[in-house]
Amino acid sequence: MIDQSSTFADAKKIWAIFEGDGIDIRNQMIFAGLLLTVFERFKVYVVEHVDGFFSNDITIVDGELLYRRADEFKKLIKERGHGEPGQHANKVFRAALVWFYDLHAISKEELDDVEKLYSLRNDIGHELYQIVADDQKTNIRVWDILLTFSIYVKIVRWWVKEVEASTDPDMTQEKFDATDFNATESMDTILLRNIISKTLTGIPEYDEMIALAEQYTSNSA
Repeated sequence: MIDQSSTFADAKKIWAIFEGDGIDIRNQMIFAGLLLTVFERFKVYVVEHVDGFFSNDITIVDGELLYRRADEFKKLIKERGHGEPGQHANKVFRAALVWFYDLHAISKEELDDVEKLYSLRNDIGHELYQIVADDQKTNIRVWDILLTFSIYVKIVRWWVKEVEASTDPDMTQEKFDATDFNATESMDTILLRNIISKTLTGIPEYDEMIALAEQYTSNSA
């Protein structure tokens, strides 16, 4: 039994490590892994697609497409890749995301959300111990995972509609009008959606959000 008069007796997170049931700690570890997984796949998609959009020099190595970065993208990185003090230093990703924002694929609010989520992603990568043990660190939420995933999906759907479908020579206006682009998924987002669902189902915070979303969809139908 721990002496409650100890210097950390009032530290809720540390106290929970020793005396709690472990559910909150376990969930934080699960949320951390999921957020990192979704965010890293999101980063890859955003950068690769902007790289591919500008590049005319593409090679295939071990079955993967490799792009030689075009001058237009390099210029965009130089001009739009810098963040504010304290923000992440990934200029390539920021510039690529700004490119999607400039084309109205995402909103300014979503652009700002990604900046905050990137900071959380960095905290997970370098300070997960503090997130679990330090009351001054904000917990990872289910919403952080779902928000990252929703912005990823939104960009995928915009890309399919505005780039792939719009430049497909076999896409007639009739086919375009009949396509439900709001239901478009990539193989990556399909896999991630299932990973998220099977990992989080049973966690009250997630179940409540899904129930609310289903109720909203039902009422809107």
